[in-house]
Amino acid sequence: MIEKLKYILYFVVLLLVQTLILDQICVSVYVNAFVYILFMMMLPIDTNKYLVLLLGLLMGLCVDMFGATLGLHASAGLLVSFVRTFVLDIYSPHDGYVPNKQLNVRNYGYLWFLKYAFTIIIIHHLWIFIFENMNFANILFTLAKAGVSSLTSLAVILLFHLLLMTRK
Repeated sequence: MIEKLKYILYFVVLLLVQTLILDQICVSVYVNAFVYILFMMMLPIDTNKYLVLLLGLLMGLCVDMFGATLGLHASAGLLVSFVRTFVLDIYSPHDGYVPNKQLNVRNYGYLWFLKYAFTIIIIHHLWIFIFENMNFANILFTLAKAGVSSLTSLAVILLFHLLLMTRK
């Protein structure tokens, strides 16, 4: 029960940080930090895949409601939840994943987490920015925006992830 409450708290905190803080910061047209995907990334490996999909959709819908983005984040959250399994298979440790363990730096190391997080983040950002522009006339701008925003998101997610981990 405590674990479920912890994940509900993560959901709420990440949603509020995303919508009330990060979505309000405008540094440049190239920089958008999306921290809400950390929620889907941290779920334990043995979480039911349909529950992960549902939670990704729900998180995306909540971000869409706050930002009036008409399903863009819902589709991106669903995509991240879907590809999560494949990315986890690609970066699987030699001795495999430990059931009921949170996917974090403490359990799997910095290098593993950076590879895993960056792969998920770049997939998410490419989806968001390609569908945001809906044309390939400015593809270089879109790719640059996805790249810079991915690095920014990775830095913010790593910082936020480390803050969440130290609270344990």
